[in-house]
Amino acid sequence: MNQKFYIKTFGCQMNVADSERMAALLAGLGMDPADEIEQAQVIIINGCSVREKAVHKAVSQLGELQLLKRDPGIGGAPIIGMGGCVGQLDQKELFKRAPYLDFVFGTDTIDNLPEILHRVRSGERHVIYTDFDPSMDYSTETKIHTASAQAFVNIMKGCDKYCTYCIVPYTRGREKSRTIDEVVNDVARLVATGVREVTLLGQNVNSFGKGNVNTLAREPRTLHNVIGKVGPKEGEENFPQLLRAIDSDPRCSALKRIRFTSSHPLDFSEELIECYAPPEQGGVTRLASQLHLPVQSGSNSVLQKMGRHHKVEQYLSQMEHLRKLRPDVGLSTDLIVGFPTETDEDFKATLELLDRLQYDGAYAFAYSPRPGTRAAKMPDDVPDSLKRERLNILLSHQLKISQQRYAAFIGKRVEILVEGEAKNQNIVTGGARKARTHYHDEGAEHEREPKFDTKAAPSGTGRVWTGRTSCFRIVNFLVPAGAGPAEDLTGKFLEIEITGSTSLTLQGKL
Repeated sequence: MNQKFYIKTFGCQMNVADSERMAALLAGLGMDPADEIEQAQVIIINGCSVREKAVHKAVSQLGELQLLKRDPGIGGAPIIGMGGCVGQLDQKELFKRAPYLDFVFGTDTIDNLPEILHRVRSGERHVIYTDFDPSMDYSTETKIHTASAQAFVNIMKGCDKYCTYCIVPYTRGREKSRTIDEVVNDVARLVATGVREVTLLGQNVNSFGKGNVNTLAREPRTLHNVIGKVGPKEGEENFPQLLRAIDSDPRCSALKRIRFTSSHPLDFSEELIECYAPPEQGGVTRLASQLHLPVQSGSNSVLQKMGRHHKVEQYLSQMEHLRKLRPDVGLSTDLIVGFPTETDEDFKATLELLDRLQYDGAYAFAYSPRPGTRAAKMPDDVPDSLKRERLNILLSHQLKISQQRYAAFIGKRVEILVEGEAKNQNIVTGGARKARTHYHDEGAEHEREPKFDTKAAPSGTGRVWTGRTSCFRIVNFLVPAGAGPAEDLTGKFLEIEITGSTSLTLQGKL
């Protein structure tokens, strides 16, 4: 009775969605979420192994839990589990590092969580659930623990690209896609509960549909791109078909925005780019004005060693086509510096790519070899000190670009979906800029919050709320005390006038 759970999540939006599913499963067992980890009888770490530092974070968190096993307090010793890509990859090694760990489960066995807990409570020790589902069929239903205007929807899982540096194919398995009908029904059900923005998730959503027969002859039936390779074949379902199916379904009429992540240039088709066109030109009405398309490097030589199978010139062609159709699109990317053999000229080419494309933001990392990947067999010949230097240069370079792009919004009006009250209530005062940001680069979190240096804000000025534009920019705005709506604004679409900016956020007023 009254048992509580606590889930600590590291990593990308796929892990965030997985944690939401875990929470829904535990709630189905009659458990409630704990506000503090010390209050929980079940603790789960959902770990990420894409970067070495992310693994260290998850394992470090696990180490801190040893004290709760030694000194359990009134509620008794908690049951502790490790999931996600770390659980999938390290398995038995985790028990050697932390003998007090009760269970380990992988990315394909989340729905076994109730059975796993039953086995642990029955006295079994060191339970492992990490087998991949051998079937190529993929069927699921999105589970949401708490009501929200936003939802993550897994449409596929796994990756067949096998980039030389990437561990994901080994932790998530081969590509498998849900059917379009199942995904549309899933989204329609969410919309009926109040969801107004969905983010379609997959390791490479652009290759969605491979192996699924296009029984309804949906369009477009054939995909093309400048690289010459696109995932689904003619006669199979594909990602543009899915976007158009959601957009045209009358049950989804209350849906305002469709987002998706993550993408690969190899499957970023011309037909998908055309989904960004204005509705009167055949575009998808609800598709958000945002794209996250990892390029990883501005050097063709490095891209070849990374096994990316695309060239910088082809990537630029894709982005030029996109911006021609949707000039206001918010662009972001992933970048790796210090990859084996990367020279000063290679790194310079990456900086030049930033100048050319003018991204709104970039998620940049220093290369770290992941055991089991092909790149791990290459000589890691770029010194760590040089990796850090290049990373800092790149981040500073991108911040200047972002600052200019964000400043261009001052004086404009934008529509945002309010996500809740701002964690930092000193961000804006009277709609004016009140913060100086500095960027935190490392870690595997796909969503990274800016850190703030702030002065104390006057008391009684009201509440600061935060939301995002269609192009994914964060907007913080003040509702003065007594001068605006008193109700909870979370989940509402509001028009905001932008009055200030930093290199990572916008500030405004109703």
